[in-house]
Amino acid sequence: MGLLLDIHVHTRLHSPCSDIDPEALIRQAVKAGLDGLVITEHGYQWRQADLDDLVERSVEPSFLLMAGFEYTSLQGDMLIYGLSAEQVRAFVPGLPPEDALEAVHHLGAVCVAAHPTRFGMGFDERLLSLPFEGMETQSCNLQTHEQRLAAQLASRVAIPAVAASDAHQLHSVGRYVTEFADPIQSIDDLQDSLRRGTFRPVGYRRTKTRAG
Repeated sequence: MGLLLDIHVHTRLHSPCSDIDPEALIRQAVKAGLDGLVITEHGYQWRQADLDDLVERSVEPSFLLMAGFEYTSLQGDMLIYGLSAEQVRAFVPGLPPEDALEAVHHLGAVCVAAHPTRFGMGFDERLLSLPFEGMETQSCNLQTHEQRLAAQLASRVAIPAVAASDAHQLHSVGRYVTEFADPIQSIDDLQDSLRRGTFRPVGYRRTKTRAG
């Protein structure tokens, strides 16, 4: 069995739409059986020093905590992995998706199409020709029929499918995850694995919130 990672999670520290306290995040991820997760705030990326500090305070020193960010394009949201915090701050908001993806690749990062079939938040027909490294086909914020449509779309355009919780509440962390075959110890390793396609989505997983 490979590594189980939740690669789409928000906290209330930098995503006002989330209720998740960062202090409880790693404890819940461990409770959910995750090997690691990626915090992907809206328009913001955690600095490595802050990630390290959160892991240290969590008393789970071996837990793999990484950061990307969720970008809102002119049509559709994207999960971007591999930019520095400074590059994220300089990234122009609201670009057309094809321009945003071109900029991401020019900077050496990778990109996953987030909840592409979510009602009112999906991409337009340009999604059919955009060279994403992955497509999110399962999450807590995709209804069953939207998940089915996303899986069909990913297959149609030959983009590997990923699953992630898109958690905004603590109990959602780890509900949907992606299993990676490669050994991953950093965001660079995650990028390489996404480029190679050495991963698979894992379906719904029942999790519990740890008390205390």
